[in-house]
Amino acid sequence: MMIPFAYKVLLWSFIIGATFGQLINRAPHFVPGTGDLSKFSLSENTQVATPVYQLKGVDPENGALHYSISGQHFTVDRSSGVVTLREPLDRETQDLLEVIISITDEGIAGSEPNTVSLRREITILDENDNVPEFHNRPYSANISESSVAGTELAISNDIITTDKDGGVNGDVSVSCFVEPNLIYVDDVCETFNVWTEKIAEGTFRAHISLAKQLDFETRSAYIMTLKASDGAASPLTAFATVAIDVLDVQDQPPMFLNAPYSATVAENTAPGTSIMSIKARDGDTGSPRQILLTLESDDLGYFKLVTEKHNGEGVLQTTDVALDRENENILQNGGIYTFSVKAIELINDEVPAEFTTSLITIVITDVDDQVPKFNKQEFEIHVSEDITRDTHLPGLTMTVTDDDLGANSRYNLSLVNVENSEGVFSVSPAQGEGRTPVVVKVLDTSKLDYDIDDVSKRVLVFDVVASVRNKPVASSRVTVHVLDANDHSPEFPKSSYRFHVRENAVIGHYIASITATDKDSGDFGTLAYTLRGFGAENFATDLKNGGLKVAKNLDYETQKSYSLTLEARDGGAKVTNVNVFVEVDDVNDNSPMFESTEYSRIIRDGATTFDPQFFVRASDVDGPDQGGGRVFYSIESTNSISDTEENHVFSVDENSGEIRIERAVNSMDTPKGQYELIVKATDAGIPPLMNETRVIIRVGIPGNQRPVFKGNYNRVPAGPASYKAAVAETAPPGTVVTTVTANDPDGIDSLINYYIAGGDRDNFLINKKLGEITVSPESRLDLDSGFDQYDVIVHAVDSGSPIPETATTTVYITIQDVNNKPPVFTLQNSTAYVSERAKMGDKILQVRAIDPDTDSRIVYSITEPIRAVDKTGLSLRSTKLYDYKTAFKINDNGEILVNHALDYKTAAVITLTIMAKDVNAVVDPEKQIAKTEVTIYVQAYSDNNPIFLNEGWSFTNPNIKVSIEEEKPIGTKILTLKAKDPVTNMPIGNFKVILSNNDVLTMVPNGEIILTKRLDYESLTNKHLTFNIEATSDANRKSIAKVIVQVIDINDNPPVFEKKVYKINMFESVRYPENILTIKATDLDASTTEEEIKRGYGVLRYSLIGENSNLFIINNKSGVIQVAPNVTIDRERQSVLKFVVIATDTPNGGPLAKKTSAEVFIDILDVNDNAPKFSTKSFTAVVPENVNLQTTVVNMTAYDPDEGLGGQIRYEIADEGESNGLFYINQETGEIKTMAPLTGKGRTDPYYLSVRAQDGGDLFTDVTLTLYIGDVSANDGVPLFIKPALDQVAYISENSTIGSSVFQIIASDPDDPSLPQGKLTYKLLNDGTDYQSFKIDPQTGLITTNKLLDREKQDVYTLVVVVADKGDPPQQASRILSVQVTDVDDHKPHFERDLDDLPFNLVTVEEVSNGTIIGEIKATDEDIGENGAIDYIIIYGNEQGIFTIERSANNTGLIKNVGRLDREEQSQYLLTIKCFKAKTSRNTLVTRKPYNRLDPSEMQVMIKIKDIDDNVPVFVNNNITIGVRLNVPVDTALIKLEATDADADAEPIVYEIISSTFKPLIELGEPDDNATSVFRLNANTGELRTARSLVHFVDGVFRLNVVANNSNISTQQSHMTLQIYIVRDRDLLKFVFSKPPAEVRKSLAEFENDIQQVMTMPDIAIHVYDTQFYAKHDNSLDFSSTSSCFQLIGKEVLSTKEMLDVLEDESVADELKRVYDKYHVTNVAHCAPRIITRADATLIQLWVLVIACFIGFAGLIASITVCCMHCKYKNKTSKLLLQESMSAVPPVSYLSAVPPRVYAEPLYST
Repeated sequence: MMIPFAYKVLLWSFIIGATFGQLINRAPHFVPGTGDLSKFSLSENTQVATPVYQLKGVDPENGALHYSISGQHFTVDRSSGVVTLREPLDRETQDLLEVIISITDEGIAGSEPNTVSLRREITILDENDNVPEFHNRPYSANISESSVAGTELAISNDIITTDKDGGVNGDVSVSCFVEPNLIYVDDVCETFNVWTEKIAEGTFRAHISLAKQLDFETRSAYIMTLKASDGAASPLTAFATVAIDVLDVQDQPPMFLNAPYSATVAENTAPGTSIMSIKARDGDTGSPRQILLTLESDDLGYFKLVTEKHNGEGVLQTTDVALDRENENILQNGGIYTFSVKAIELINDEVPAEFTTSLITIVITDVDDQVPKFNKQEFEIHVSEDITRDTHLPGLTMTVTDDDLGANSRYNLSLVNVENSEGVFSVSPAQGEGRTPVVVKVLDTSKLDYDIDDVSKRVLVFDVVASVRNKPVASSRVTVHVLDANDHSPEFPKSSYRFHVRENAVIGHYIASITATDKDSGDFGTLAYTLRGFGAENFATDLKNGGLKVAKNLDYETQKSYSLTLEARDGGAKVTNVNVFVEVDDVNDNSPMFESTEYSRIIRDGATTFDPQFFVRASDVDGPDQGGGRVFYSIESTNSISDTEENHVFSVDENSGEIRIERAVNSMDTPKGQYELIVKATDAGIPPLMNETRVIIRVGIPGNQRPVFKGNYNRVPAGPASYKAAVAETAPPGTVVTTVTANDPDGIDSLINYYIAGGDRDNFLINKKLGEITVSPESRLDLDSGFDQYDVIVHAVDSGSPIPETATTTVYITIQDVNNKPPVFTLQNSTAYVSERAKMGDKILQVRAIDPDTDSRIVYSITEPIRAVDKTGLSLRSTKLYDYKTAFKINDNGEILVNHALDYKTAAVITLTIMAKDVNAVVDPEKQIAKTEVTIYVQAYSDNNPIFLNEGWSFTNPNIKVSIEEEKPIGTKILTLKAKDPVTNMPIGNFKVILSNNDVLTMVPNGEIILTKRLDYESLTNKHLTFNIEATSDANRKSIAKVIVQVIDINDNPPVFEKKVYKINMFESVRYPENILTIKATDLDASTTEEEIKRGYGVLRYSLIGENSNLFIINNKSGVIQVAPNVTIDRERQSVLKFVVIATDTPNGGPLAKKTSAEVFIDILDVNDNAPKFSTKSFTAVVPENVNLQTTVVNMTAYDPDEGLGGQIRYEIADEGESNGLFYINQETGEIKTMAPLTGKGRTDPYYLSVRAQDGGDLFTDVTLTLYIGDVSANDGVPLFIKPALDQVAYISENSTIGSSVFQIIASDPDDPSLPQGKLTYKLLNDGTDYQSFKIDPQTGLITTNKLLDREKQDVYTLVVVVADKGDPPQQASRILSVQVTDVDDHKPHFERDLDDLPFNLVTVEEVSNGTIIGEIKATDEDIGENGAIDYIIIYGNEQGIFTIERSANNTGLIKNVGRLDREEQSQYLLTIKCFKAKTSRNTLVTRKPYNRLDPSEMQVMIKIKDIDDNVPVFVNNNITIGVRLNVPVDTALIKLEATDADADAEPIVYEIISSTFKPLIELGEPDDNATSVFRLNANTGELRTARSLVHFVDGVFRLNVVANNSNISTQQSHMTLQIYIVRDRDLLKFVFSKPPAEVRKSLAEFENDIQQVMTMPDIAIHVYDTQFYAKHDNSLDFSSTSSCFQLIGKEVLSTKEMLDVLEDESVADELKRVYDKYHVTNVAHCAPRIITRADATLIQLWVLVIACFIGFAGLIASITVCCMHCKYKNKTSKLLLQESMSAVPPVSYLSAVPPRVYAEPLYST
């Protein structure tokens, strides 16, 4: 079979392919991950030509490979595959590159090469290569200076910043930037805050807010530099500026320019004279207001202020009221008149706002317009005949006063004889100036003789005449009466007398005759005798005859001698004294006196001695001549049954009084168990005297023991326990000073009560139970007004029986000084004079300040203000010409020195302010300063000025010093000033006082300074009396001298005790240095200054004298009496002590010293001063552990020799040691018995007990009892809890740290503690979870915290404590302990709200009564009790004081209203409420601050006020009159009535016409009482329209009564009346105003009222209807003028002529013209224009008419032509359309005709 050719070819192809299949070229591939560019990224800042990658591929045939890459950014090496960057990258332009990489192998055996391509995306990584960019520049903002902090600024353009970088490189933050190297400080970044808001990726908005308050006046604009930084590690920045303008608000008052103001004006200045210019401006310069100037406080009306405009400028001028320098008020101020000028801001040039005042000082100079005046017209005086020459007439207080100043006030004085006075007297001064005291002296004493025959010459009369320019202008008459004189004093024959008298002399016993003589006759020669001196009351003298006799019983023992003074006084009060000494002779008139009327002592039965010794003591006060106080003792009787003459139980020592036991006492030896003795004491006087006392010796057993103070201080070694403490003088009340503690030996210490018995109860208090002494609320611990130490006596009283016992201790409290008082100047104001020639460094004056603080250090300085005036009296304002402020300096001693040259002309008076500062001040150091003023008068130096000749005066130191003792007679001459004129060398007699600080001394013009009042040193506040004296020469040259009179103290007051006799009680246990009494005496003599203290006239020293004075000492300065050192007071020896206290002044002694005495009686009280004693010092006993209860162990007895309660003994176990509760002691017998089973208590070591025996006082003795308990068993003792007790609770504060102690477990085991069964361990039972918070020390039992505690989570923990011994088997016990966690104030009150919560809403209705609770708010405090008590306060939003908030009992805040709530005034209130701890004082809180949402203690409360219908609608105008022309169309709007309702939620107002009447104004018309259909009122809008034609109502008036109502209540509506006049223009007139309508309308109503007032006819009313531009006669409008049509309406309609007649009435013409001028009325004319009857056309008008006709004709032709063309076109078009339609539509046609539409305009006609 043949194979076709085609099949053959196919077969060969298959065979060839199979043969050569092993030579196919397989495709290469990229190495995955490392060579195929997958996940490759590249930074955009990679440099061009940088190799960035290497392509790697694999060829299966291992042939050569070639690489390629697409795109323009990279190139690749064809062989190596290294990819290189060819073009720069920019991520912001393209952040992802897409490339195609290819790999190509080589063909095999002529085969084609294979190419493999991959598409790859390369991410471009961002680098920070773009700076931030600001957009919307420029930036500016305005902000008001009143904006509060936090206000955000409204920037003109949003501050938008962008950064093209990505990620953090594109995060932009904007901040405020200030150049670091500015030469000034710019606070813009402190004033504003900047923060950034991210609004989109890479886009940010910056905000600026206010950080602190602005002040336009300080800075009105800011330029802020904003810095935008991206978030890169090295950020890029950009800068922009924001211009911020501060807008001024009115917050500054006006300010005066060149204020304060002063001027000098003569008192005769003419009215209208300009004095000065005054200028003021608004302190707010940004938007200043107009300033109104007014005068204030110009009470005398001397001045006026002339101003033109409210521009703040004015001229001060004098008024018509004449200036009078002699006005009382001005004269007192030295011719200075002060008042104020006020500058007031005006709001809108009329409403007053803020104001400022400034002082105006006017110095009114004097003119000579006053005449001299005498203070009285007549004087009548009496003069003794023995008056000396040149003596001033006593009682003549004549002064002449001329109210003018300087030379204007000068006058001459002279005497004119009237009767018997020629040449007898002279007047001084001869010339006076101003106010001058007139002195009349005696020249010729021979004519002043009382003893003459002519009685008429005993009276002298003369006139004192004042003349001005040799012309008498005033006079005063003086009448002098001559009086008889007493010129002899009484005389005694001897200078002193001495007498003796027995102390038993009877009353009336005549001692001696003592008389004096007086050479005067009559009453002056009659003598009266008086006896004076200490003890003078015991003697007497005859008033007329003198002599000395006994007046009272004398007692040698009381006073042994008397020093008396016998005074003889004549009828003229002249006195002579003589000393009389009386010695009292002793007689034996005092029996011995026992110290006690009865003695008692308790002793044990069988005692043979008294322990301590038993004494009876008596004393005899008779003197040495009567035995010298020796006493002899004997026993007179006894009640002893066994007593015999030879065998006595008791004996007494004859000399010492000691009672001894001769044989053992026996309670059975007496009937009552006590011995009763009668002991006699006999003195050694002649004859001897005796006395008896009773002695009771009881045989018995003692009782209660006295408490014992522990003390912390022994003032005397081995002395009583006392306390020492210190407290600062500024310690507040409640400060703990110290704590006293006493132990009760036989009782419970906690039952002791403490009391302050003496020392100072006002300054200190003591806790009755604790003994804690604290500072009392009424304390005055000031060292300067009190003591530096207080000795406080404290009693401790126990609760024992039969009576409580008292222990006493002294607490010595020292007051520590605190530097808390400012210095005080000794003189508040000082004056000094200095010559202008004074040298630098010259001392002017020394000021001194004292500071009562002990560590004070005062530094002096000169401080502001420093003032100066020139020689004319004008104040210096500048130091440029002369630096008066540095003219003086002050050193550390307070000495003011000249610092540089002085200049009288420039600075005549310099006033310095001296400050003294305590630089060591501790309390308020800034306040510890004092200031005083020193006025220094600089005296002009001239060689021609008068020179004072008195010692010490010089031009540089013009001081004259003189001294005078107090109590000098009135009229004493202190000093005579002398001066001379250096030019003429003549003496100067013209002296004048220009300044004085006293009224005690006066100076007459001739220079004599005399005493005019009693001079008492102690009553003077200033001991230096000063005068500033001016000496004037004839040439009117002057010099000044300062006279300093030092008053010298004399000792004119004796000491005076507060009491004459002091009686006190004192325990015999008192020892040195305990105070027992403070004696106080006073001396009226001064002792305040160092000099006065050195003299000592008022300084007292105390001393003791008398029989018992040796037992005591007295502080000679304080008067504190103490028991003398090493002295023991024993009441059994002497029960009453007495001595005399002497108070003496003048400690340095001398003849001037004075003294006074007072008696002191002290009753000695018994104390328990013997402690019980045991028979042996220690006791030992043994008892087995298995004995029964109540088994006696040992008897312990003691004895006490004291008597009474002090000898009664009670026993107690003072310290049980480890035998707690096993034994007890019988308190009466001392027998110790077992009280508890002793099983398990046995051990080898003994138990030690301390047994105490205590008497009824505070004395006790302790002995040791060593007690062995025999151990019978092993571990038989069960542990016993001592602490805690059953149901005891431990307390731990919740803020305790981990490891804080909670409670100490204490347990005991009866077994031997040295053995295992006696050793205890502690643990907490693992019960529940409470134990995990605590841990216990197994050895000590101390429980501590293991975790932090929080009371708010758990407040009580229950622990089970287990204690076990280590015996075998162990014994254990358990006890429950409750641990109470106490609250700590560790939470703050807060409101439970979120940061962005809306305000808490409360709603109330308006007009609720005050006190209504608006709502309740509640805050939370997790603490409890007082710590959780919350109070509330409104801190913002309540500026009007409408609300208050009160704390309720359940810790909520009740908001109440306290003011009226009116919804119409304010609809809501946003309050900020702050909650705080109730114990916090509201005064410490900030009571006004804006809401801080970040503060959880603040919450906003929105109180919304609901409206109630409490207001009626009110018409804006309730009486309106309008005019309506009769031809107005129907439905024309006439007026819109408007009413308002103040209620915010008021219903819409409905308007209604309730009545409408028509009244014709002419007789032809008919009235209509129901014309409601004529008008239509819109009920909702109030718009009134015409409802019909008004033609029929012409010349009439409608009266409409309209109501407005929005309520169903009929009374809740308002009424108004509307009058509508129907007028025709031809019946009206019009006013023509020369102002445009807008201005006329403002005053039209006022104008209408003024016209109405002017018109004389009251029945005629004017109605002005409209205002419009004025139409001229040619009908053109005048836009600068206005016409207003009006009508006058009376009882009938007035025609225009009648209206003109009314307005042109001559009686009102002038007033009408005034009104027309006021409102710019230029004419009154007819309202309707005149009818033009004909018009003559001009040539121009005719041509215009022709042209108009031509244009009209041409237009008509053109219109016809256009119409024709249009019709032609339309017809042609219609035919074509018809042809087309005929071929396209069926033959049947349906055509619809459109009817024509006709429009017609409305036609109105009248």
